[in-house]
Amino acid sequence: MKTKLIIITLIIICFSSPLLFAQQIKEIEFKNQEITDILIALAQMAEISIIPDQTVKGRVSYYFFETDFETALTTFLQTYKLYYQKEGKIYYVSKIRTDYETSLDMISMDAEDVDLSFLVRSVSEAIGRTILYDSLPSVPITVHVKNVKPDKLIEILIKKFVNYNLIVDKDYYYIKRVVEKREPAQKDKVPKKRVSISKQNDLYSINTQKARFFEVINELFTTAGYEYSLLMKSDQLLETLRFSDKKFEQLLRLVLEQANADYNRVGKIYYIFGITQKDVLKKFKSTVRIPLIYLNVQDLPKLFPPDLALTRFYKLDVNSNALILSGSLEEIGPIQKFIKEIDKPKEGQKYYRFDLNYISVKNLKKLLPPSFKYSTPIIIPNSNSFVILLQPEKKEELEQYFKLIDRTPDVKSVKLKYIKADYLKKNLPPSMSKEDIIVTGNPSIIFVRGTPEKLDSFNKELSVIDRPIPQLRYEVLVIQYQEGEALSLNQNLSDNIFTAQNPPAEGARGGFVASMGKLLALNFDVVTAFGVQFALSLNLDLSEDRARVLADTTLNGISEEEIRFQNTSTYRYREYETDPNTGELRPTGIVREISSGLKLTIKGWVSGDNMITMEVDAEVSKRGADVSTDTGKPPTTYEKLIKTNVRTPVGEPVVIGGLIEEDTETIVQKIPVLGDIPILGILFRSQKDSVNKTEFVIYIVPHVDLWEQEEAGIKSTLERLYHKFFS
Repeated sequence: MKTKLIIITLIIICFSSPLLFAQQIKEIEFKNQEITDILIALAQMAEISIIPDQTVKGRVSYYFFETDFETALTTFLQTYKLYYQKEGKIYYVSKIRTDYETSLDMISMDAEDVDLSFLVRSVSEAIGRTILYDSLPSVPITVHVKNVKPDKLIEILIKKFVNYNLIVDKDYYYIKRVVEKREPAQKDKVPKKRVSISKQNDLYSINTQKARFFEVINELFTTAGYEYSLLMKSDQLLETLRFSDKKFEQLLRLVLEQANADYNRVGKIYYIFGITQKDVLKKFKSTVRIPLIYLNVQDLPKLFPPDLALTRFYKLDVNSNALILSGSLEEIGPIQKFIKEIDKPKEGQKYYRFDLNYISVKNLKKLLPPSFKYSTPIIIPNSNSFVILLQPEKKEELEQYFKLIDRTPDVKSVKLKYIKADYLKKNLPPSMSKEDIIVTGNPSIIFVRGTPEKLDSFNKELSVIDRPIPQLRYEVLVIQYQEGEALSLNQNLSDNIFTAQNPPAEGARGGFVASMGKLLALNFDVVTAFGVQFALSLNLDLSEDRARVLADTTLNGISEEEIRFQNTSTYRYREYETDPNTGELRPTGIVREISSGLKLTIKGWVSGDNMITMEVDAEVSKRGADVSTDTGKPPTTYEKLIKTNVRTPVGEPVVIGGLIEEDTETIVQKIPVLGDIPILGILFRSQKDSVNKTEFVIYIVPHVDLWEQEEAGIKSTLERLYHKFFS
């Protein structure tokens, strides 16, 4: 039987432990947040439901220390005069707490600064009976009533307002507003004053039991002879007012406090407006600053008992390690007494001074070990020293700690060979951080801070980074072919090639040179790039005007650097506009430009395995005839664009084609004189339209220049080519 009981108990504990864990609230702080938002966050942490009603509003600051949910919620609600009612797993929060004993027909109510209409509705919901009411004043009321009849509670709520009566029926209650009947004015009858204010030697006195606020204000200003503007809409009944021999503004202030109002004097006019009761009570609160000597102020909220942990009474001054209390003497007195009891030195502790040599005292809190978390160092002004309260054994521990860390760091100068200091800081090796690199005025010299092992690792990593960036050299040849005569690399020109079976005859070397005549003027090494077969064909096309060289250049640049080549002609034309009066075209003062020709952009970088990757943008444009003077429109232009990414081994050519243009040309043949005769001349002339096609082909051979190469003349180049292909 005992074994079963133990097992059941363990099962209950296992299943209930997650619920207990879910009810635990972590340490959290809210600053100037809506009360409803704080309740929602609290509900999410505890994984329960909290539903506030429409009386819950306002912004507050609050600090939750780590505790169970019920304690955290109760303390928070008590701080701001809120109440809750639990139904199952749902908490209903309100500024009104109403308890009704059905069997005794007795009701209790607690509320602070709540509008009358909300209180009446709460009574109706608690007793389950209808309460009808006329328009009620929008005035906040504080109520604390225990065990009274419902009709008595309603009478207490409306007691302050003399124009309301309660009508009780067996099925409902009715709060009726009574309109005072005014007697017809009589000429000889003097109206009776309900407010009496006397004045003697600039001192005022008032003695009345019940009076309307508006009447008191009017009588006071009438007696004093001052002007006022009343900016309040709701009037209220003031109870006993008995003040003697007061200055005008002193008596005015006392009266306004009774009605939750304030004033501001502008010129000779007093403006009176409403404020909340909290604003009236602020001047009766005291503010006390308590510097802590032995405790850390950030740990203080954790030490407060629940009945003192009301954050509306205190603020933490972390910078000066002090506590600021605000409230009445009755409210903050227990907190002052509690702090006095706990802020005492521990036995055996003394103050010790520590002087730092290399570490800045400003970063001291970040450097202290975890065992000194609750020790508060006091920094000595204008020095790099501090004092701290410690036990003797703790003092020796801290001294040994500072011997390890308060040392001058190892600094070494490093001279960069190829890269700059700014590039190094942007591309740091793994062993270094930005704080370890000190840049100097010389971009090639830096200082590195670290241990010898760290510096050795840095030097090894720097040897990999500090290397010259490869320089790329692009041999570029752009050919314009007529009638689509772009040559194939495998074109059969065996008749013009000397091979082993077809050896060169005597003087063949001179014939080879002659057959390469057009290519000798080119910088582009066509034979090496494409072979003799292609070179002979290209030379033949150039000789017979079937091809034309548009660009023959060598471009140099750093890896990953963009290089641009442009061979264009610029055409300038004047803009024309239509004259609104005559309708004719007239020139303006604006001159436009149109550039046409070849534009080539290459951006390459050296990749692995001796490969070069290139981004190539090529544009060929052509301008049409100038028609601006006839139509007012700019000349037409034609563009052909190619954008591609290619990868090729170093020294291997890349061919980019596809830039094709078509031009229509009209050829007129005629017999002189006869062909120019009008009408009859048609018999003596002929007209033929022809379409000319041209293709632009770009040849690129990329190289990597890592060392200087000797320049070779035309003669040595021919000898090298001859021996390469025919020896």
